Amino acid sequence: MTKYNTFLLVFIISVIAMVAFLIFYFQAILGVIRTVDDFRGDEPSPFLILNTIFSPQVIISAVVLGFSSLTYRILGILHVAKNKTARDGEKALWIVGFILMGFITAIVFLVMAKGRKFVE
Repeated sequence: MTKYNTFLLVFIISVIAMVAFLIFYFQAILGVIRTVDDFRGDEPSPFLILNTIFSPQVIISAVVLGFSSLTYRILGILHVAKNKTARDGEKALWIVGFILMGFITAIVFLVMAKGRKFVE
């Protein structure tokens, strides 16, 4: 598997994890609203609310999202840094882009990589 395909695979995993995280987190927020509404006059336990927000699905999807996002950023930085055809200034811009705006830079990298001879 080439570096580009590995980068693409990890990026797709990251996107899927982000979608799953958003879905589970939205469900958790709705669960908190339902929990608070069920108690009407009384205040619900803070532990009950925290348990609803930080459900196992939210935590697992957040961990997968974090690791996959960090992995594709590192792979992108390594791919650009080891490239012989890119100039130093261009490499610096790509690296700063991966650090500050990883998702947008990854999309631009996936679109431009083959045309710019970044892919073997």
